[in-house]
Amino acid sequence: MKCVVVAGGAKPGKKTFIDAVKRSDISIAADKGLEVFYKYNIIPDIIMGDFDSVDKNILDYFKNIEKIKFPSHKDETDSAIAIEKAIECGADKILFLGATGNRLDHLFANIGLLKFALEKGVKCNIIDENNKIFMINKSTVLNKSDYKYFSLQSFSDCVRNLSIVNAKYTLNNYDLKMGDGITISNEFLDKPVEVNFDSGILIVFYSRD
Repeated sequence: MKCVVVAGGAKPGKKTFIDAVKRSDISIAADKGLEVFYKYNIIPDIIMGDFDSVDKNILDYFKNIEKIKFPSHKDETDSAIAIEKAIECGADKILFLGATGNRLDHLFANIGLLKFALEKGVKCNIIDENNKIFMINKSTVLNKSDYKYFSLQSFSDCVRNLSIVNAKYTLNNYDLKMGDGITISNEFLDKPVEVNFDSGILIVFYSRD
């Protein structure tokens, strides 16, 4: 089952948002992410958050929709609770919108949620107008789609024997340590890119520009 979670970061454009909702079986508005549903006149399946930063007129608009409310003073972010809810609902793929923006601390926490989902066997993609971010813990094939660039970073101490095939810049049996920049700003060619490695966790960035 596919789920879209919309958080309160940078608001997705209309096409990005509508496409994600149409591709999903269930939609979750996480706190200020509710404003995006309001803007495009879409009713989410689940509304949750502490609602401390949501416009009262928007809350009134959705007054007949059941809301899951929790205290503003809590140990988890609104995004974390929403991702947990998506997994609880049975999602095996999550499209995570509104996860980027000006607050780099929230972005870093949201990237951490990709690892949380991965450990639950769920693929979670952070998507904004220019980027897609996800994590992998095994060899995979990367399809170009409408992105020009991709980058890889280790999200573990070391990704062992990393090889990159069919990209502009190839790599062969390289031990990629956290913070190593050798795999930044690669480019797709005509064929899907093969990413092979023996162990570790990779964070994958797709970029349009």
